[in-house]
Amino acid sequence: MSDERIFRSPAQLRAELAQRYDQLLTDAAFTRGVLANSSEAIMVLDLGARIDFASAGALRAVGADDAGALAGTSWLALWRADAQAQAAAAIADAKAGRTAVFEGARGGGNGRSGWWEVTVSPISGADDTPPRLLAIARDVTERKLAQQSQQVMMQELHHRVKNTIATVMAITSQSLARAGSIAEARVAVEHRLMALAEAHDLLRAGGGDDASLRQIVDRAITPYETVPSRIAVAGDDMMLSSRGAIAFAMGMHELATNAAKYGALSVRSGHVDIAWTVAAGRLHLTWRESGGPPVQPPTRRGFGLRVIEASFRDQMHGSVELAFAPAGFGCEVEVPLAQLTMRRESPLSATDP
Repeated sequence: MSDERIFRSPAQLRAELAQRYDQLLTDAAFTRGVLANSSEAIMVLDLGARIDFASAGALRAVGADDAGALAGTSWLALWRADAQAQAAAAIADAKAGRTAVFEGARGGGNGRSGWWEVTVSPISGADDTPPRLLAIARDVTERKLAQQSQQVMMQELHHRVKNTIATVMAITSQSLARAGSIAEARVAVEHRLMALAEAHDLLRAGGGDDASLRQIVDRAITPYETVPSRIAVAGDDMMLSSRGAIAFAMGMHELATNAAKYGALSVRSGHVDIAWTVAAGRLHLTWRESGGPPVQPPTRRGFGLRVIEASFRDQMHGSVELAFAPAGFGCEVEVPLAQLTMRRESPLSATDP
């Protein structure tokens, strides 16, 4: 080393120190800017998992205004009970010199929980034992909710496919068993499967979860409409869940088919009134036929009547009353609204307490 580098004047030393000080200030300002604008929640912890430092992103994440208020508090206490074991294991790994990663839920400043992907790593010290730990958390709530939504959709699809297969099997076996001929059985099966398919079409058109009650009724009666119309429909429209839509589609199809074969729609003078109202948390629907052939009570319950009862009573936990008055067949249905709008809920939620 030259004499010039070893022997420097006081003025040179002061200038060099001032330059280094300015550089430190610049570096510190840069670091503060990075931390202030980072969306990640960055914290420095002591070996007891107490908070030494919290970035602006960390303060936003926990809903705090003052970093000083967090100093010395437990980092583990920020996590929900079901995530604290993972957080404690990550601390233990970092203290042993290893980097740990986990996902967990913790409360936010808005009173809602959020899901976070967390990396805990040692901050190197003079010896093998790290003096402090670095915890960086990234908000992955949207990704977690998307995964949960996909899981629920797959469960709903699986459930709906199983129910559809069971319905198709019942329709086929019962129609074949009660038909007078193969041709009659084929027509009955085709028409019932078409009603089931139309219900699924309505659900798909509505996004897969809802279908309009008015549209379900309209599709059931459209094949039998005439000019002038012999079918009157009254009632405010409402949206039904997939379960309610399929049940109503099958029930209304059987009512319309029965009326066309044996009831009011089998003659030109016949008339059908369909009306529904909502009161006291229940949907009340009536199907009234008039002007058709004289009605006689059936000697046995056909498959069509059993479908009507199964759709509204068994599947929807409602009540069904069938009236075989000589002047015309009637059907009254009451179903709890909760059954008609019930949907499957996600088994996971970022808003759980």
